[in-house]
Amino acid sequence: MGTTASGAVRAALLGLATGSRGTLGSAPLWASSGGGKRALMALAYLGEFSGDKAPGIPSRLAWPMLTSRILSAGTGGALLARALGAPVVPATVVAAAVAPLGAAAGVKWRGYWSDGGRPAWVGGLIEDACALTLARAACRGSASAARD
Repeated sequence: MGTTASGAVRAALLGLATGSRGTLGSAPLWASSGGGKRALMALAYLGEFSGDKAPGIPSRLAWPMLTSRILSAGTGGALLARALGAPVVPATVVAAAVAPLGAAAGVKWRGYWSDGGRPAWVGGLIEDACALTLARAACRGSASAARD
């Protein structure tokens, strides 16, 4: 698989993850950041992950929230492409384009889970794990390139 194709696939994975959890757009920075910055990113992730389970949170599919996820995904796609040495523009577009799919899939999953009478927060934790797994797969092996 060429650099462009690999960058696009990884950008798509990151876009899906960011659609689910908007803060994951910064995942490509994780490996190249120092401990203090990583701690701040971890706090942001934890804040979103815990806030997502609170009742009364606006829908991630509403335009203000969806727009922020799209922008975060596009930025993350650009950062990831740069770290991988892949073309930046295609990765930015792909990540931003699939973020709404990740957001919609998360909403659909949470509805399915909750309709079965199971606790919504457990469905949210499963979604968190899936989003983190996607972001990790997208960024795998980009650490050395991100430091250059």
